[in-house]
This record gives sequence, C-alpha cells and structure tokens, in this order.
Amino acid sequence: MALQLITGRSGSGKTEHIINEIKQKLAEQPNGKPIIYIVPEQMSFLSEYRLASDQSLGGIIRAQVYSFTRLAWRVLQEEGGMSRQYITPAGRNILIRSIIEQQRHELSVFTKATDKTGFVSTVEQMLTEFRQHLVTPDEMNEYKKHVPAALADKLQDLQKIYSSYEIALAGKYTDTEDYMRLLAEMAGKSAYIQEADIYIDGFHSFTPQEYEVIRVLLNTAKTVNIALTTDRSYRHEQPAETDLFRMTGRSYYELYELAAGEAVDIKDDLHLNEHKRQQSSSLVHLERHFEKRPAKRKKESDGLIIWQAAGRRAEVEAAAREIRKLSRTKQLRYKQIALLVRNGEQYRSIIETVFDDYSIPFFIDQKTPMLNHPLIELIRSSLEVVSGRWRYEAIFRAIKTDLLFSFDEPRSQIRRKMDLLENYVLAHGIYGERWTNGERWTYRRYMGLEFTSVAQTDEERLFEQQLNEGRDLVSAPLFRMEKRLKRAKNAMDCCRALYQFIEELDIPGKMEQLSLEAEERGDLTEAAQHNQAWDGVIGMLDEFAEVAGDEQMDAKKFAAVLDAGLEALEFSLVPPAADQVIIANPDKSRLSDIHTAFIIGMNDGVFPSRPADDGILDDEEREALISSGMKVAPGSKTKLLDEEFVAYRAFTVPSSRLYVSWPIADIEGKSLQPSPYLKRVREWFDQVDEMIIANDPADLPPEEQMTYICHPEPTLSYLTSQLQLKKRGYPVFPFWWDVYTIYMEQSRDKAGFVLDSLLYENKAEPLKDETSLGLYGTDMIASVSRMETFHSCAFSHFARHGLKLRDRLVYRLEAPDIGDLFHGALKWIAEEVEKRGLNWPELSPEQCRVFAKTAVEELAPKLQNRILMSSNRHLYIQSKLEQIIARASAVLSDQAKVSGFSPLGIELAFGPRSELPPLVFQLKNGARMSLAGRIDRVDQAKGADDTYLRVIDYKSSSRDVDMTEMYYGFAMQMLTYLDIVVANAKKLTGSEARPGGVLYFHMHNPFLNTKKFLTTEEIDKELFKSFRMKGLVLGEDEAIQLMDEQLETGDSLVIPAGYKKDGSLSARSKTADDASFQVMRNHVRGLYAKAGNDIVSGKVDIEPYRYNKKTPCTFCSYRQVCQFDETLNENNYRMIRPKKSEEILAIMKEEEDEQL
Repeated sequence: MALQLITGRSGSGKTEHIINEIKQKLAEQPNGKPIIYIVPEQMSFLSEYRLASDQSLGGIIRAQVYSFTRLAWRVLQEEGGMSRQYITPAGRNILIRSIIEQQRHELSVFTKATDKTGFVSTVEQMLTEFRQHLVTPDEMNEYKKHVPAALADKLQDLQKIYSSYEIALAGKYTDTEDYMRLLAEMAGKSAYIQEADIYIDGFHSFTPQEYEVIRVLLNTAKTVNIALTTDRSYRHEQPAETDLFRMTGRSYYELYELAAGEAVDIKDDLHLNEHKRQQSSSLVHLERHFEKRPAKRKKESDGLIIWQAAGRRAEVEAAAREIRKLSRTKQLRYKQIALLVRNGEQYRSIIETVFDDYSIPFFIDQKTPMLNHPLIELIRSSLEVVSGRWRYEAIFRAIKTDLLFSFDEPRSQIRRKMDLLENYVLAHGIYGERWTNGERWTYRRYMGLEFTSVAQTDEERLFEQQLNEGRDLVSAPLFRMEKRLKRAKNAMDCCRALYQFIEELDIPGKMEQLSLEAEERGDLTEAAQHNQAWDGVIGMLDEFAEVAGDEQMDAKKFAAVLDAGLEALEFSLVPPAADQVIIANPDKSRLSDIHTAFIIGMNDGVFPSRPADDGILDDEEREALISSGMKVAPGSKTKLLDEEFVAYRAFTVPSSRLYVSWPIADIEGKSLQPSPYLKRVREWFDQVDEMIIANDPADLPPEEQMTYICHPEPTLSYLTSQLQLKKRGYPVFPFWWDVYTIYMEQSRDKAGFVLDSLLYENKAEPLKDETSLGLYGTDMIASVSRMETFHSCAFSHFARHGLKLRDRLVYRLEAPDIGDLFHGALKWIAEEVEKRGLNWPELSPEQCRVFAKTAVEELAPKLQNRILMSSNRHLYIQSKLEQIIARASAVLSDQAKVSGFSPLGIELAFGPRSELPPLVFQLKNGARMSLAGRIDRVDQAKGADDTYLRVIDYKSSSRDVDMTEMYYGFAMQMLTYLDIVVANAKKLTGSEARPGGVLYFHMHNPFLNTKKFLTTEEIDKELFKSFRMKGLVLGEDEAIQLMDEQLETGDSLVIPAGYKKDGSLSARSKTADDASFQVMRNHVRGLYAKAGNDIVSGKVDIEPYRYNKKTPCTFCSYRQVCQFDETLNENNYRMIRPKKSEEILAIMKEEEDEQL
C-alpha cells in the first residue's frame, strides 16, 4: 500500500512514463498481477489503443484500462452488487420528470420552470453534483437553515425532488454515482484490487466521491501511482489562487493529505523535468514561460504561426489547406493532427462541410445529442400530433422523417406525394379531427368565389383520390396509436402503445436498411448512429416502463416525460478509422502524440471563456452554501481562475507545430475581438509568423494565393472567382492559367460545367416563336392585370403565365380574399335590391346593415375553405368586414341620393361567351389575343341630349388614377373598362354614350381624427366626405351635375371635382374632355396590341421598372427565379420619371398624330 505522485509540467512525459512502465511490467511478466490504468472516459479508447497496438507485447490481458465507472463494474461483478438495474442518464431524466410532475403543485420556486426545455436536465445535473459531493437530502435540511430565504426555498424544492429520487432508486436501481459509492464500499474486499498496481492519469481534479474511491484504493492496492500536471510539490501548502497550476496543485495537496491520514507509504515524488513532447524550441519556450510576468522573450518563433481570418469559414479552410500540405510535404499522418475548438457549436457544421470538401478524414471527439435523428424526431413529433390536436407542424415533422412509409416504394416518389399533401393541408388549414373523422377531403383547383358553382373535372377527381390515399397513409398508424394511448391506464400501457406504433412501422428493419445504406456510402459514423438510436430508444422505453410503469398518465404527460428522456440520449462514437484528424474541445479531450495542433476561434470571450450562470445555482448561492459548510462545485469565479490552465493545456498539446487563429467577424459580419492570449504570444517572441487569411485569394500576393491550390474541388471554385475578376478587367496572376489548363486537360466536363458560369449573364433570352405559341397558344385569352404584369416586367409575366409558376397557397386571410368578399357582397346586395324592387337611394342604414350581414353569412362558407369560420379571431374579422360593407352600402345609398347616375351593371363580364364581347387584337404569327375580365360596376345617366357611362371600381385600399402609370401600361384597368362599356354602349343602353368618367370607391370604415367638437350632422358629413371617390371625370357641367346634383360651389363630396365662385372648375378637379378620353382609350389599345405581339415574339426580359420608389419586385413571387440584381451590369431598372397629367396627354396626342 503505497502512493507515488508523478508530477511535471505539460509535455514532460508523465503519460509516456506510465505507459512505458506498464509495458515493461507486461514484457517481464505477461501473466503477472493485475495492472489497472484509470483514465477519464474520453481518454480510455486512445489509451487502450496505445497499449494494444504495441506489437512487441504478447498481449495486454494483465493490464486493463478503466474509467472509474468501468472499474466499479469490474469490482461489482467480482464482489456482487450488480443485481440492481443500472439506470442511464435518459432513465434518470424520465424518473426526475415523473417526480416533478407528481410534485408540481408542492414546488414553490420551480413551479413555472418545470415545463421549460432543458429544465429536467439541469435538475439532473444538480442532483448528480450533490451525489458526487456526498450531500444527502437529510443534510440539505440542515444547510438551508443557514442561507438566505430565497436560497432556502430553492433548496427546499431541490430537497423534495432529491429525496423522492433517492427513494425511487433505493434497493431497485443504481446510477453512475451509486457505482462510485459501491466501488468505495467493495474495493477494499476485492482480491483483484488487492493484488493490483494502479495508475491514475489524465485527471486534473477529483470529486469528493472520487477522493473516497482513491482513499480505498490507497488502503487496498499494492501501489497507487497518480500523475498530475504540476510544476512542483504541494505537500505542505496549497497553491495560490492565481497559480497556473491552482487546480492540479490543489488536487496534489488533497491527495497528500488523504494519504497522510491513512496507513499508506508515501513515496518521494517522481518529478519529470525534461521536455519529452515539445520538439520545437518555440513550443518549449512557450510551455516553460507560459505563466511568467513579464514574459521572457525569445528571438524567433519556429513552429508557431498566428492567423487572422476574415471569418470562421476562411479560418477552417486555411486549416484544411495546411493539413493537406502537411500530409503531403511532411508525410504527417492525419492522426498526428488535432483541431482544437472551444465553441464547437459555431464551428461544427463548417468543419464537417470544409473537411469533406478537402477529403480530410476527421473525428469529432464529442458526444452529440440524438434529438435530430429521424427516429427520435418521429417519436417526438408523433406524440405531439396525438396529444396536440393534430397540428400541421407536428404531422409534417413526422412525415419528413420518411419513417412513416414503407421503404419498398422509392422515397423520392413518397416525398413527392407528401409535398402535394402538404400543399393541400396548408391551403385548407387542416388540423384536428379533419385528419381522422372519415370525411372525405375535396379538391378544387380554383378557390375564388366565382368558381364555387363550377363542376369538378376528372383531373381534380383523380388528384382528390390520391390526396385521400396519402392522408390515410399518414393518419392510420398515428390514429391507432392515439386510440391505444387514450385506453392506456398507466405509463406501462403508454410505452406499449408507442412500441406497437414503432413495430407496425417496421422501424427495426428501416434502421437496419438505413445503416446498410450508410455503410455502402462509406459513412460508418452514420451507420453506427442508426444502430445506436434504435438501441437507445428501446432501452429508454424499457427503463420508462421499469421506473414509472405503474404511474397514471395521459398522452400529453407521457409525451412530456418521455421527451425528458429523449433529450438525454447521446451518440457515443469511437473513431471509425485509425488515421483521422481529431476535432477536440481543450476543456474535455485528452490528446497524446499530436505533432501539429490548430487552435481555432481564439477570440475574446472564448479564451478565456465568459462565465455563464446556466445552472440551478448562481455564484452567489454557491458561495453561500460553501460558507454554510455544504460541498458543491465551485462557481464561475473559480472556473475563471482555471481558464489560464485550460489555455496552457491547449497551447502545449502539439510537439512540433502550433497554429493559433481567430476570425475578425462572425457570420453576420459583427466584429470579433482577439483573445488576450494572442497578445501574450507576441510578448513571448520578437518575431512571430503571422498571416492574413482572406475569404478569397484575390487580394493576396501570388505566393500566398498559390497556397489555395491544394485540392481539386475547392481549387475549381477559387479558379472560377479568379476568372470572374479577369472578366471584369482585374489582373490575374499567370499561374491561374496553368491551373485552368490542368482542369481542361484532366477534368474537362466537370470544369467546363463550372467555368461556363464565366460567360453567364443574368439575361433572359427571347423565346422562339414556336415556344411562345406552345406556351400561350394561337388564341390567347388575356386579362387586364396580366397585361399590366407584362408591362411591369416581361419576365414576371413569363414566369406566371408561361411557366405557370404559383405561390404555395397558405390558409391565410389576405387582401385578395377580402377584395373577393367585398365584390361578392356588393354584388349580392345589388341583386337583392333589384330582386325586391328597391332603389339604392331608398335604402336605410338599417337595411344596409341587414343586407351586409346576410351577404357575408351567405359568402363566408365559400371563401377560401371557410376561413372566416375557422377561429374566433376570424369570426371577429368577419364582423369587422360586415361593418365595412354595411358602411360602404350606406354611403353608396347616400351618394345615389344626390346623383343622376344609377347602376347599369354589377360584376359585368366581358370576353368570349360573356355578356359583353372582348377586345380582340390580331397579332403576329397568326395569333390572336382576346381581352376578358369583369367590371365591378357600370353606371349610366341621361342628360338633355347625351347618355353618359361611368365605371366604378371597388378597392380595399385608397387608389387614384395615375396618368404616368396608365401611359406606361402599369395601370390600364379603368381606361380599359371605360373603353369596353363605351364601345358597347348600344348593347348596354340602346344608344351611343359618352364617357362619364372612371372612379375608385374605397371600401373602408373610416376613423375621424379631430380635436374639434362635432355635431351629429358634422360627423355624418365628414364620414360621407371620407368616401369621396377618386379618379377622372368628364369635365363638362352636365356630367358633373349628374354625378353630384347638390354641387354648386366648392369641392364635391362625391367625385374629384369642384367649382370656383365664378363657376369654372377648380384646380383640384380631376377632369378630361371627350377628346382626351379618346386619346387615352386609343393609347391603351395600342399598349395591348404591342404587348400581345411582344408576348408571341418571345419577349421575357428581366426589366422591372422603378417609379417614385415603387417597383414591382417588392411583391413579386419570382425574385428567386429571375435573380434580378442591381449590382450586375446587365440588370437595371427602367427608370420612370413622373410627369404631370397634361404632359402625358400631350405626349399621347403627339404619338397618335404621328401614327396617322
């Protein structure tokens, strides 16, 4: 029974000494007494590999590598104590969550936190800490008497959970901390321990539990040898708080005190002074003087390089290039290289992508959660479906795992079907019992109010059949599980229901198939993950049934408790190959035999790391507990003191070369500051090799640009960038042309495909005539809005009407839906007024309210799949829309009272087979274009000698006639409608008619904003005024008087016109004469003819306009298709300069005269 402490600074050969001593004993006596080598869990694989891979040894049966936990298993197998079932971290989380659910109403501090993600894991970590520090629930009752009241309440909650946890474990289960306790109890009786030589290596500190185990080992084993990274002995004093070796020095002191209190022979320390690891003089200097202040300087820094990178990706790509170079020029094996990263969550995806691109094998030495695995996602989402009203998000999360469906059908076909199903569900707002009530889902391609009476087509019926088959495929297994969960009486029944669901879907077979597919691709890591996920789920269900099987719970509670267990499942992988770059966290990993290390992400806040209060107890509370005598882990202050040691260990990992890098900005472009350790490095050396790492080599000198040429895939990308620069007139270094030649000689197809992008311009080539005719046909039916789209941007027209691209429909009430309702309701009211023999001027406000209510009740079930009836919120919106329609109807009635115009047609259709004929245009190539549409309202009035027709359009937002927009074809609607009705006046009125005007009626419920007190009459007048129509009217007294019979002087309350006191029209009047209306009508017809010819000629230019800061791109659905980019030379807006109405009219007249 003896203790020997093996000490020395980092790289002094402590581990090598232990390994060599073990090897020597094995060589001398292969079958001698046991040799036990105890290392941290993360170091066990490499340590065992180092022993097992030594071919000079006949075997290592005598020597075994253990973690403390594995040693406990070995001793308990020998001495007994394995009868109790081991509970995994997932099982612990399930048990703790179950306890919390039972005690939810007894907790005071944690009541609101119990449902938060991660809370159970945080509690589990706290209980583990208590057990590691030998704190019992009973002792907590005593400690809480000596701490502040708020902390006492928190301890009270923790004590309740901890006590229940201990009771649940007692006699039935054991966890990792129990194994440590049992090891301390049983090791003294173990013959295996009594005969053993024990080596403990790789630890920097120990928990009270581990100290207790070491105490027993000291009293039982022949010898105990413990290696610690310290610079000296700490037998008689503890290290200072600021000592570099504070952590390990304190461990030394505690171990010595422990051994001194026992009947143990304490041998002289074996202190190693040589630098066995570091081969570079700079790395030796760095290690030897790391903590010295002021720094001792060295002239040169061979083997030490600092990189300042433009970003994290540039940083990782530089490391990848250097690794390839070292492998090629220095003949380094990949396993001799380590990449150290502390903030792995910000680098992991970048490392995986870049290292794959550079064909560098790597292993990330870090356990990762299973939460993103398809099987775990299937379970979580499926339980969320059946316990959460079958909501869209949960259902399609389950669908997108691919595990709901048979693998016999190609997954690509299933995904296509599910995409169509998802489109339907989104468009119809389906959730809840609509998935399971057996009522057939119906499908109609068009959903506007005007299509509700159209018969269903064969194509629609076929799609409907496929839709319902897809729905049954998804809902059947989920519905069966839901019914089983509803019948479940306890957790055991719930586990059985979930297991049956998994079995019915043949998940074991699917996991095996996915694993085999991964193996065939050479992805052994993914293959292992599929197997581990299946084993983890089944093991967790067994534990759930065991620890909480008799507890009563419904589906929702079962899902919540199970989720806590799923959060704890982790992949535990060993390197699938011997030669891989190790990606490690310097806090946790234990590395050896590393020739070159890259420390990336060396930023302030990372080295040293900022303390984070993310546990149950904050620093102040921990200090209070320690003061009360309770043993807990140190707070962030102590951790901050140990940051120096973490950095020291990271800097001393490699033997020959060290690269330290930091990004100057994050992915969002926000500035990042360098770590203060970089300043320290510069203080250690007079000259430090520093480099700037750019995202692209273009700005670097030629010798540095050449370092970017190291692998075919990324080099091709860099070559493309260089040639793009050449294309823009920038100089390119000659060697890039050599690279280009090599690609064209050795990989012409691949290189040609990529390099073709050099000739690419973001222009849409005109379509061939036959293509245009194939897309649009020889007899094209066009609408006004379609032609306005073409004038706004020809490519947008092509995408929508040529390629037939559409936005995904979503169950959401939007402006077009509200517009549909307004138009439909006013049409219904107009028809009802006519049917009852009423007149608009006679309608009372009450009648308008009744008509509006009835109209909306009639139309709401037909509007976008009953959206207005889908929720209380939408019912409220429906009531507000009723108010708007009632108000608008009342105003229309009031306007009719003072107007000589009366409605002639509502929703008047024009086009082929419509009430009015279309405007027809003969086009090139023998094609013809017919204009079709529907006019909201046409009014007529009889004058002394003339009949007048005017067009009114209902808008849900304020709108006015803009002559500039009309001239360029962006807003042709009103003039087109006026042209149609005037041209067909005889058919409508029995006589010729003159244009009375075009007016917009704003559908809204106005809010008066005034500081004055208004009478009822004044309020009514202001409200009436707020509905004044905008637009353009015939500037003749008779026409104006017919529109507002009360108008004498001042502005009309009905139309955009008014009189001065001398009887002339006011400057604010928006009027035009007959000739001007004719010019506008002719111009608009010319626009249609030109647009039609351009369409059949194949015009698809990407040329949107910009007018008064307005551009069609703002609301365009096809921006990702056209990829319009102002920074490209070939992409420019058509700049439209605003002009006065008089100017526009003059230009149109001039153009008309030129054509005569």
